[in-house]
Amino acid sequence: MRRYLIGLVVGLPALTIVACQEQNPTAVDDRLLPAEPITIEIEIPWEDFASNLAVYGGYGVPAEIGTGVLAKDFGGTLDARTLVRFAGYPVVEQVRDSTGTSRPDSSLTFIGGRLVAFFDTIASTNEGPVTLGLGATQAAWDLRTVSWTNAVDTLNDERPWDEPGAGPVADFGTTIWDPAAGDSAWFVLDSAQVASWSDTTDASQGARIELLTPGERIQVLNVALRLDTRPSVNPDTLIVVTAAREGITFVYDPLPLPPPDGIRIGGVPAWRTILDLTLPNELNGPAELCAVVDCPISLQPFQVNYAAIVLKSRKGEVAFTPTDTVALDLRPVLAREALPKSPLGESLIGLTGRRVGPEAFDEQAGTDIEIPLTEFARNLLGSTEDGAAPPINTLALLSIFEPVSIAFASFHGPGDENAPVLKLIITIGRSVELP
Repeated sequence: MRRYLIGLVVGLPALTIVACQEQNPTAVDDRLLPAEPITIEIEIPWEDFASNLAVYGGYGVPAEIGTGVLAKDFGGTLDARTLVRFAGYPVVEQVRDSTGTSRPDSSLTFIGGRLVAFFDTIASTNEGPVTLGLGATQAAWDLRTVSWTNAVDTLNDERPWDEPGAGPVADFGTTIWDPAAGDSAWFVLDSAQVASWSDTTDASQGARIELLTPGERIQVLNVALRLDTRPSVNPDTLIVVTAAREGITFVYDPLPLPPPDGIRIGGVPAWRTILDLTLPNELNGPAELCAVVDCPISLQPFQVNYAAIVLKSRKGEVAFTPTDTVALDLRPVLAREALPKSPLGESLIGLTGRRVGPEAFDEQAGTDIEIPLTEFARNLLGSTEDGAAPPINTLALLSIFEPVSIAFASFHGPGDENAPVLKLIITIGRSVELP
């Protein structure tokens, strides 16, 4: 072992013998009691615990997230537009007639409406008003495979957009969203515009929302289509109904390239980082440990109180920098030979994951992020016993939900002073000499 970092040394409470008022001739000589054990923190460098680092992408598609993204020249590179497709309009609505009696009406006349977009003010970068544009898509597109360049990209069927970025569109106007005024904005629609989205058999049916103000990235939480209708049973009354949404997705350009170095987690399609982990069977340092025990010493599972991979955060591509908390996960890779499609084991962290604030990838880049794996480390040490099955020692670093956001988390990889380390807190009994 080299480059060990000694942390807090905490001994177990010393055993204290309280004397009675009279001396007990059978009392144990405290010099024969075992010396209290030593608890020590060790950091093992990358090259002594990890190998075979690899980053894989392509997990999931934007439509699985259920939200949208808008961007225009964000970070000097990123453009993104949100696409929405609607299901059938309501065909029956309970309406009060002229006598005040509520009864179903199946003859609804849609005379206009509003498309309402709801935004995540925390995950969005803009602090002031921005201008948004709305249009109706004109070419058939596939919800799961649509991209900035292709309207359809299924097996044996690849159809590019006439204009990259889901264009061209029929212009439905613009609106202003000011986060100081609320978390939503709407576009007013006339009867012809509403009618253009009513045919669910038309594969070109859909709305495209774009950001016209440059330099921002906006998170779209939801899009709703509110329809103004005049019922036949009471034509003097105007009621508002909501059209069901079939799906929401987004397209963006450019797609991030695989990282030349370092660790990447998250994004859409999502990225995973894979590594092989080993643990030392014996310790021959640091000097503070060997001063109180006979080195080298065998490292046993029960001696490991805590184990964690410590990653150092870094600034990634500006266009894909997180603006909200990210949740990291760590899972065993059950079949390394099947990567990148290998099944994964249960989370080593838990349902909520290791949550990291967005500042760690911006102004606080260089923050140490600990990802615990204590039980995994103990099991790995125990697997070296005779007759034990070959251990699973390949791990996947990924986001707790996948995919969850266009942004991804970046960390330093091996090769420099910021490389990940393995943190161990162990308790070892001191050497005992007979008098």
